[in-house]
Amino acid sequence: MRLLRGSYLLIALTWFIAGCGVGVEQPEKDTLFQLVDSDHSNITFSNNLTNTEDFNIIDYLYFYNGGGLAIGDINNDGLEDLYFSANMGANKLYLNKGNMAFEDISESAGVESEGSWKTGVTMVDVNADGLLDIYLCRVGVYRNVSGHNELYINNGDNTFTERAEEFGLDFSGFSTQAAFFDYDLDGDLDVYLLNHSVHTSRSYGKASLRNESDELAGDRIYQNDNGFFTDVTKSTGIYNSQVGYGLGLAISDINRDGWPDIYVSNDFHENDYLYLNNQDGTFTESIGDLIGHTSRFSMGNDIADINSDGYPEIMTLDMLPDDEEILKNSAGEDPFEIYKLKLEFGYEPQFARNSLQLNNGDGTFSDVALMYGVAATDWSWSPLIADYDLDGYNDIFITNGIVKRPNDLDYVSFMSGNNITAGNLSNNSKMNDQALIDQMPGGKVVNRVFKNKSATGFEDETNNWLPDVPTYSTAGAYVDLDLDGDLDVVVNNIDDKAFIYENQTKDGHSLTIDLKGAPNNTFGIGAIIKVYTKEIIQTREAFPVRGFQSSGSYRSVFGLGNAMNADSVLIEWSDGKAQTLRNVQAGQKLTLNYKEAYEANVEGEETVLPYFSKVDDSEFDFIHQENSFVDFNYQSLIPHVVSREGPKISVSSTTGDVYVGGASGQSGELFKANKSASLTQSIHEEVDNIFFDADGDGDDDLLIITGGNEFQDNSPWLADLLYINESGKYHLATGAIPYLNSHSSVAKPADIDNDGDLDLFIGGRVMSSRYGLIPSSFLLENDGSGQFKIKENREIRFIGMVTDAVWEDLDGNGFEDLIVVGEWMPVRVFLNNAGTLTSKDVPALDNSNGWWNCIERVDLDNDGDMDFVLGNEGFNNKLKPTAENPVKMYVNDFDGNGYLDQILTYSRDSSEYPVANRDELAKQMPMIKKSFTNYRDFSGKTVTEVLNRESIAKGLKYKATQFASIALINEGDLNFRQVELPLMAQISPIYAVKSMDVNEDGLMDLVVAGNRSWANTYFGASDANHGLLLFGNGDGTFEPVSQIKSGFKIAGDVRDIKQYIKNGKNYLLFGVNNGALEVYRYNQNQD
Repeated sequence: MRLLRGSYLLIALTWFIAGCGVGVEQPEKDTLFQLVDSDHSNITFSNNLTNTEDFNIIDYLYFYNGGGLAIGDINNDGLEDLYFSANMGANKLYLNKGNMAFEDISESAGVESEGSWKTGVTMVDVNADGLLDIYLCRVGVYRNVSGHNELYINNGDNTFTERAEEFGLDFSGFSTQAAFFDYDLDGDLDVYLLNHSVHTSRSYGKASLRNESDELAGDRIYQNDNGFFTDVTKSTGIYNSQVGYGLGLAISDINRDGWPDIYVSNDFHENDYLYLNNQDGTFTESIGDLIGHTSRFSMGNDIADINSDGYPEIMTLDMLPDDEEILKNSAGEDPFEIYKLKLEFGYEPQFARNSLQLNNGDGTFSDVALMYGVAATDWSWSPLIADYDLDGYNDIFITNGIVKRPNDLDYVSFMSGNNITAGNLSNNSKMNDQALIDQMPGGKVVNRVFKNKSATGFEDETNNWLPDVPTYSTAGAYVDLDLDGDLDVVVNNIDDKAFIYENQTKDGHSLTIDLKGAPNNTFGIGAIIKVYTKEIIQTREAFPVRGFQSSGSYRSVFGLGNAMNADSVLIEWSDGKAQTLRNVQAGQKLTLNYKEAYEANVEGEETVLPYFSKVDDSEFDFIHQENSFVDFNYQSLIPHVVSREGPKISVSSTTGDVYVGGASGQSGELFKANKSASLTQSIHEEVDNIFFDADGDGDDDLLIITGGNEFQDNSPWLADLLYINESGKYHLATGAIPYLNSHSSVAKPADIDNDGDLDLFIGGRVMSSRYGLIPSSFLLENDGSGQFKIKENREIRFIGMVTDAVWEDLDGNGFEDLIVVGEWMPVRVFLNNAGTLTSKDVPALDNSNGWWNCIERVDLDNDGDMDFVLGNEGFNNKLKPTAENPVKMYVNDFDGNGYLDQILTYSRDSSEYPVANRDELAKQMPMIKKSFTNYRDFSGKTVTEVLNRESIAKGLKYKATQFASIALINEGDLNFRQVELPLMAQISPIYAVKSMDVNEDGLMDLVVAGNRSWANTYFGASDANHGLLLFGNGDGTFEPVSQIKSGFKIAGDVRDIKQYIKNGKNYLLFGVNNGALEVYRYNQNQD
């Protein structure tokens, strides 16, 4: 047995969920793409794999990753040719003869490449003679595989000569793909060589291992030195280690500074790498600074603009299935304790799903794959982002499938259960290896394609655009093979002929652009082309390497939709020169020549001051410090922690004092006139605080609310604290607030009974370690001197898991009414009848059950009454509840062990399934393993097949029917109208809202923030919100403002926003959980 020779097999199985043609007739179906029959195309290449005694998936973890693909016009006849690499057999070069017919010239061209193992391939003019050469990556020096990367120089007569050693590119190691680009902008092409590790004892451990060099697995950079490529890796600042499992490579000017940057997708535990070009021959790896999280098993990637704002997005693929049975039978996310351990080891957050990183324009990115519906496409390889239907917006084609699934949980269980490691099998290893391989299920699935819905998301058009042919498709590229102005797709399959998807679109006009570059960069690599029409701006970068082990067409095709012409075409060459064409007619194929370029205006655009600027030297020197408590250690099935809900901020309207709450183990901080002081004992978990005049003496006192999930019932640390302001000094008023024995969430003062003093509503959040039981909420009546007592009001006591509330007189009777929001709750309205609160049904709030986090009162439509903004979970989530298909939670002691279990479910195809998989349920309810002895038995089972129907019926039931954050427009007489906040406001949970007229147009605008890092790993971290400014339109709708214009660049989990005025200047204070208080100055009309 040779699966990872050594004692590392079981470790590898824990970390390894690795990331592979189909000789069937094409079903008759009118689709956008049709498969070209091989009898017509003459393309018979098939990447056939044969398990051998010494080389198979047990020996080499990337055995099923497939071969490569390169596209380019090798003979300059205007038709683009195809080159396929085979892992074990002969590579094939096909000359395009037109009309989707090709000629196999592989043998005569001399590019078949002997032996194995061949991987990625690139077409590039290495020697700058105007002819495309071929650079082939290989695996060398591994088991019975040997060899080096090969460079086939084009001789100009359809033949090639292998000359890698002569050019310094004969690397021998574990190569995946190479990208040629001018990283130092000296005019010639350099090389980034992407390599990959194999599992060894040196591949596991702390992230600092990435600082060690590995001559076989580490990535390389070669600098072009007058035609010879010199290894300059050590001087460039890139990682070159054994922990890099490089599968995807893309080049792009990501930060739009004129210099090419590098994105590397790494499989397994290592981070992806985002190398920003320092413009001095070095790079800075910046993934943790700019991207909140990435795919976990990152495979291929692509970089392109999906929302027509001129900034490139980044897409990486993973292997999250969207089929229920496959999903529950596949290993995916780490348990939270392993996830947390990896963070402590120095790795960045990673989750096993596709990522689509939206470029915020300020250097930061937000993953919107879940919201845009492209996160789960099964075992996926090449994302190919291009405009396939010619409507002007980039769509996404994804290659898919793997011969065998090594992440199948029954297979993993078989391996670990039999303690299979090196040395405990007989020498008849081929038979034993084959027996192990046979334990893995197959993974033949269809390729996928998603239509861009005018930059508002994507629609799965697989059924309408592609023939229904399951495959093992890996490498892929798009190209206009038949010169009809649309993009076809070529795919390299395993154990089947390669696919040619011919694009049959009949709608939309297009424009085709070729580049004739500078003398040492003849195909214009690195140029940026922009096409302007009345509707949109399209941007494409001339970097051919994209997807997986592939390099695509050098020709750019732009869809123009119904437009008959482009208003203008702008090309920016890599050295800064530019060209502009005006009023360009559709249907043309243009060649833009570098010789005709002009020196571009080097003066940058006028810098416009953003609406807000971060204050780095703020007087508020406070860092919120969370404790080590982990809710999942006690309740592993809850959706997210409830112990990290601070810090909240209060600003006194009478004194200008500012208070910031602390976590358990940290005192909160009071800021007074450039001085600060701690008020509370540090053991409390402070969840809310508010300044209000409790004792009626005209100045603000301070109330601190405690809660969290750390303390058990009857703990003294659950006592709320009232500090009375006496001549500017705050003194604890012991006993002023009755001991409520409640894990509270919020306090809101109001004169409930109109007696002239301020009373309190205090909302209950949870019951400690019993998530799902309803905590107590309270009304506290003020005796006028700052002494409070519980005011009984039965309808208030058990509202739900409250997160926030506001007071507002909704019915005009002169008494403040109460609106309450919470988790698994509908929005609740309680009318105040002379001091007694009564629940009121409001039709607009039917089916409003959500995971509500906050509510803000504000007059959005200038009609004189108060509207409301409510922060909810948002859309960037695996769960998509509706009134018809709600997300549910069942709470009961299902296994009778004395502890509550919380079973979350979702609906799919009219069936209700548990969110948790077999292992996650069994961790809390061991009976599950007895009921389902293997994973295959469990997968596809509904919640009523997993749990006893009687236990479900007897337990508590919750539902969420909407996750949208909304504006609630008050139309009078207790009538309300819901308006969803813009899509960009739905990219993360909103925990804080602040209203102000930022652009001074007389209409109220919003600043919203939130995120949630500590969640069940099924959901993963929600970190896409960096602080969002929304301009109000006066009717409850809003327009999002870009990060560049707003100025916000906030990382972390924001729990509060407060406005602070000092010396006539306005500031916003952002309370960040387990982070520094962030201060932003408002710039409008500031000196």
